Amino acid sequence: MDTNTARTPEEELPTEYLDRAAGETRGIEKPHKPPMREDAIAARLAAMREAGIKPLRMANEAALEVNALEGWINGQRESEVTMALSDWLTGIDDEITEREGDFVMTPTSARIVKAIEQARAPRGREERRGVALIYGASGAGKSETAEWMARMDRNVIHVQVDGERRKYVPLLKAIAEAKTGYGGHPGAGEKMREYIIRTFPEGSVFIFDHAQLIPLSIMEQLLIFPDKHGIALVFLGNVQGYKTLINSKMAQITSRVAGAHVFIEIPGEEDIDPLLEAWGVTGRQERQFCMAIGTQDGGLRYLAETVRETRKLALAAGAKKLDVRLLKLGAANAGCWGGSE
Repeated sequence: MDTNTARTPEEELPTEYLDRAAGETRGIEKPHKPPMREDAIAARLAAMREAGIKPLRMANEAALEVNALEGWINGQRESEVTMALSDWLTGIDDEITEREGDFVMTPTSARIVKAIEQARAPRGREERRGVALIYGASGAGKSETAEWMARMDRNVIHVQVDGERRKYVPLLKAIAEAKTGYGGHPGAGEKMREYIIRTFPEGSVFIFDHAQLIPLSIMEQLLIFPDKHGIALVFLGNVQGYKTLINSKMAQITSRVAGAHVFIEIPGEEDIDPLLEAWGVTGRQERQFCMAIGTQDGGLRYLAETVRETRKLALAAGAKKLDVRLLKLGAANAGCWGGSE
């Protein structure tokens, strides 16, 4: 993959503007996040208390008096206290988001990257590109890997297919929007396909996530890009989508796949261990519990949500380690575990 082609750094936003009517420079206020809903705050506080976090610590972290916090919990919902709690909890969320920014390359992710690069490689004198088919279990890292490739290479485009974006022109518009941020504007009399060809160089990659939603006839139409314009296609989908594609005997697509084909089973220990190491989850009991969460259909997604919720509890409690007790509470909060031993 062309990892040297990094995304262009975003320009810093201006901090001032010229008020021409007043003839003076004014500062631009930073946007303020709206406060959390009271029921959402109450649920977070209840989860923290269940995790053993004392009201005194919560009050100190939120810069509140204990009496004010306990009054709020008991129904005296003063706006100042609500705002303080909201700021504290959203601050925790922002810190967790920053910690989750790094992508972890698992063995399954490596297989996905290899398949995409095989589809991207030119073939023959005409230097046609290919098609990668990546189907299988949900929550196994398909989307995360595709999003990482799109962040690393400006000519890799990741598009989420949905009910509105599953036909030919809407899919092309989604590709343009992913590149430009606003959907693109074809010239007068220019077709959307012509605009895409003009905008994207040869060697680009279009990744369609949830590809099981794309009608097979539309997939056939998209083959013009690898065949004529040097742009590889990647279809990510679930098990049912794979069966539909194979049962339809779509030789127009499968003949272009070559080695760029990955069928992903339920996540295994080889995928989970690198994640636990990167997340700083250690200990025999902790690993055993995480394996139980991760080795199922959708497991890596469930595991990531479990660790995210656990980190929130640990940060609020001042805990240095994500122990098995906090992991179980985090999994329960994320809806990934029923709480049985």
